[in-house]
Amino acid sequence: MSNDKPGEYAGVARIGVRFVRNGRDEDVRETEERVAVGVFDGPPAIVHRGYGLTLNLGNYESARFDVSISMPCVPEDVDACDAWCAAWTEQRVEAEVNSVRGSKRGRDGEKPKPSRGW
Repeated sequence: MSNDKPGEYAGVARIGVRFVRNGRDEDVRETEERVAVGVFDGPPAIVHRGYGLTLNLGNYESARFDVSISMPCVPEDVDACDAWCAAWTEQRVEAEVNSVRGSKRGRDGEKPKPSRGW
C-alpha cells in the first residue's frame, strides 16, 4: 500500500487465530480481507491499528487472537480514522472470540461492517 500515485487504495485487515494445547500449536488460521476502498487525489495517510487477546480455554488450552488493519485516509481525517480502526479491531476480536466460545450473547459473533465510519 505504499503507492505514491493518485488512485484507488484499499484498507486491508489481517486476522489470525492460534489454538495452543499443552504449549504446542494445534491449529493456526490466518486470513486477509479487503475492508474498504477509497479513491484519493494523491498519496493517502495510512493508519495501522492492531488488537490482540489470549483466551484461556481451560485444560491447558488457549486461543490467541490477533487482528490488525491498515486503512488509507486523507491526512485531515487521521484521528477519526484511527478511532474507527481501533473500534473495528476490538469488535472483530470480540466476534472471533464469540465464534470460538460459541457464544450467543452480545453481538452473536457478528463481524464489524466493512464501511468506513468517520
